[in-house]
Amino acid sequence: MSVLKLATRIPAILAAATLITVVPRPAAAQGGLDVTPWAGVYIPTRNSFSRLGGDVFNRDVSVMGGARLTFWGNNWLGFEATGGYAPARIGGETLNETRTDLLAASGRLLLAVSPVTNRVGVILAAGPALLTRGRNPFDDDRSRTDFGGNAGIGFRFALDDRGASALRLDFEDYLYNGDFGGGDKFQNDLVASLGLSLALSGPGRR
Repeated sequence: MSVLKLATRIPAILAAATLITVVPRPAAAQGGLDVTPWAGVYIPTRNSFSRLGGDVFNRDVSVMGGARLTFWGNNWLGFEATGGYAPARIGGETLNETRTDLLAASGRLLLAVSPVTNRVGVILAAGPALLTRGRNPFDDDRSRTDFGGNAGIGFRFALDDRGASALRLDFEDYLYNGDFGGGDKFQNDLVASLGLSLALSGPGRR
């Protein structure tokens, strides 16, 4: 190849090299799987109920712990599976305080108000939920499972420049019809939690 021909091709070669370096690679900027162990507090807002005979019982505030598995399809939308356990307690005048062993699970769609790659992120979430009481204080042979919904807001605070680890502060509301002895009544149980989010796979981070 002559020097003249090579010289005429240099601009084209440089242009192609520039495009390769500046054109984003969508597959490398999207996706990611996180796991978040968390601990918090379980707060039943309808914490008093009565049975036939006029006895009044109270559902107490309890500690709660669990884990989240979060998949981000891109920087804005994701899906999350959450499970948690609370040694929730019920007590009353004629019943000593006893544990009901609450298990709560949800599958939620996530919307990142700000991109999850930001140092501080805000997340809105909603989806179906399932709540199971492993023990019924009024009937030892009977447990109870309720289906409902979950809605919440979360805040993500990155701990490193890549965002591969972060603190998650979440506030959730479980909405369902639950029977705690006085018939089915609408319940909304609140959960406030703090967790450590760790990236398992996918770049999806800065």
